[in-house]
Amino acid sequence: MAANEIVDPTEQNDASLRQKLLQVVVPVLGVLLILVAIGGIGLHTYRTTRTGVLQLTHRLLQSVQRYVVQDVTAYMGAATLGGSFAQDFISHAPAAFTQGAFYSYGATMLRLVPQIQSYYLGDANGNFLLVERDPTGKGLEYTQLKTVNGHKIFHHDFRGADGKIIRSEENDAENYDPRTRPWYANTIEKKSFAWTSPTIYATTKQLIVTGSVPLVGTDGIQRVFAINISLNQLSQFLDSLKISENGNAMILDSHGRIIAGHGFEQIVARAGGDPSRMTLDPATEGTFRRVYDQYRVRGAGSHPFQYDGRNYIGMAQDLPGSDSWVLLIVAPENDFASFARQSGREGLQFSVVIIVLASLLAGLLARQSRRTERVTRELRHERDQTNSESAALRQIAETPGILDPKDEALVLTEAMARVGGVQRAALWRLVHDGTALICEDSFDTRQTAHAGGFEISRHEMEDFFKIVDAGVPVTVAHAGSDERTAPFERLVMRDAATQSLIVHPIRGTVGGRSEILGMITLENANFAPHLVYFLDIIAGIAAIRFGAMGATGTPGNEASGSDTLPASPTALPEPRFDESLMQPPVAAGEIGKGLFPSVAVMVITFTDPVMEAEDEGSAVLPLIDRIAGEVQAIARRYELFSVKVAGHRLICVAGCTKDADPTAIWRLAEAALVLRETCMMLLSQANIEPIFSIGMDFGPAMGGELGNDPKSFNLWGETVTLAELMAQGAPDVGTIEVTERVYQALRDHYLFRSRGSFYAPRSGIGRVYVLATRR
Repeated sequence: MAANEIVDPTEQNDASLRQKLLQVVVPVLGVLLILVAIGGIGLHTYRTTRTGVLQLTHRLLQSVQRYVVQDVTAYMGAATLGGSFAQDFISHAPAAFTQGAFYSYGATMLRLVPQIQSYYLGDANGNFLLVERDPTGKGLEYTQLKTVNGHKIFHHDFRGADGKIIRSEENDAENYDPRTRPWYANTIEKKSFAWTSPTIYATTKQLIVTGSVPLVGTDGIQRVFAINISLNQLSQFLDSLKISENGNAMILDSHGRIIAGHGFEQIVARAGGDPSRMTLDPATEGTFRRVYDQYRVRGAGSHPFQYDGRNYIGMAQDLPGSDSWVLLIVAPENDFASFARQSGREGLQFSVVIIVLASLLAGLLARQSRRTERVTRELRHERDQTNSESAALRQIAETPGILDPKDEALVLTEAMARVGGVQRAALWRLVHDGTALICEDSFDTRQTAHAGGFEISRHEMEDFFKIVDAGVPVTVAHAGSDERTAPFERLVMRDAATQSLIVHPIRGTVGGRSEILGMITLENANFAPHLVYFLDIIAGIAAIRFGAMGATGTPGNEASGSDTLPASPTALPEPRFDESLMQPPVAAGEIGKGLFPSVAVMVITFTDPVMEAEDEGSAVLPLIDRIAGEVQAIARRYELFSVKVAGHRLICVAGCTKDADPTAIWRLAEAALVLRETCMMLLSQANIEPIFSIGMDFGPAMGGELGNDPKSFNLWGETVTLAELMAQGAPDVGTIEVTERVYQALRDHYLFRSRGSFYAPRSGIGRVYVLATRR
């Protein structure tokens, strides 16, 4: 190898570095210095020119502002000065001439002052006078409130321009009382000149404002004189002002409502004629809103600002003699001294062109870098999301028994909460022929806790169930503000302080056709549309679990509910049945008398549509017989002690033994769940509305066989009474309402939801729960 081909990588080439410095760094630095100098000169010129334009604009607008304030003050002076004159003129008139003095003054002023719409005069005795312009002609209308035969009427006299009466009319006053009107009450309370809020005048459909002043006549009676001034003519006056080529003025009251201004008719139409809704619209009056906001912070004065890329001069001034009104004036800067701005703009443009060309490449490079970074961030987010979904699905797939409804599937709600970034995720199942939803599992990420058993009824939230029935995903940003989801937010979401809600349907196949089996709810979800397919997968798994549940709505085999219960301490006798209806075999064995320590009582109440179908009694009897047979079978299956029919009530008892039977309440609860589903099925098949309710209690009771042969067994006490009260107070069809004693005994194996408190005579206040299903 030749010596000149050997390269030392550690050798520093000073000449090369100096060349790069001279050829690249110095020229670039020089260009940057020139650009900075040009930019500085252009910016200084622009600022100097703009400052001069602003000063000139301020002076011109201040002159216009003084002119407008003077004219508006004179416009409103018809009320303030006129009110003061009328106060002195009418108060000194003899009592007999008060009406004539009012009509004479009002008619004269209405002919001379066009902005005045009408005059009122009311007194402490409820008398009322009105003079106004005739809306159908050029004359005046005189109105007086009279009482005829104890009934109030309005008497109207219509006079022409010559003062002669043209016609008279009378109409019902509908108990009108001027003393209750704001223009009267506010003035009496203030005891000086007062303004009322703008209102729409009934006869002319124009916006008016009323100024009123109190006075006391020579007869000592308190009166209020009121003047209605048309704000439409005030708006016409503001429209006629030539502030600048594009400048406008507007008047607002102390609450930010528009009193008058440019395009006032469109403002009234936009508000639907409601003065309370006549506020500044950011879309069309954004510049005025900006000036008004600055006025509320800084007070009256000049407020230059920039809006939508343009510079404006805004001015705000309080109007004397008004009810805290403020005059707003807005004009673009370029309407004044445009030649100076044009010169400064051109100088700035020449400077900017060089700067723009020099910085264009850097801007494009920065934009491309940002786009690349954004795309990279989105790809990273999608990759993380995909990994999160894959991990969640893998965890679900590895969970044993995920499709077995007898096993809990807590992993489903945890996976939805993790993938969707939600605060709480829940699975809900439709029960009771679609009349209720029960929460199979709910996972709260803040508390890292699972819950379930909450039951909501279609009767309580019909609109929300319509969302579920629609079978399409629904997202609500503020559930409490939407009438469809507000009941759900109040009952379920409010405790967790969540706002947004996503409802995703769970659809499955039942009997060969697709039906809604339940729903998925996500609260406060950081949710993206492309995650819908993940919820579809979860919904499919939940549909398989729900579809595998039995006809009773509970998981697994319901053939023998007693198989899962602890064995009874002693052999139980054959159930006793009501012989008048059930006609069972006579129960064998003897039962002791006295106090039974742990009796479980269930009362089922059927309402009139079932038990009092007089027109179709023959058709109902076979149904009752079938229900009786099912009740007998259920009683034998769960070893109940007694079943009795009393009118519309069916009373089932378990645990009538001398020693406490801990299985009695369990067996009765299992019988209640099966009996509820059985009754609903039989009544639905008979096309009868399934209207019944169930109540349960657990505790001591007195009982024994009474009378001679044949003896009749009877049971009484607080436990029986409370069970009946629970049945009567059940909230919905097929609801099993229980006392707190039942809840305490079964809460580890069954799901409940609280119904609040109740009061029972001699027992005091207790809590009520609804038995939903097994855990």
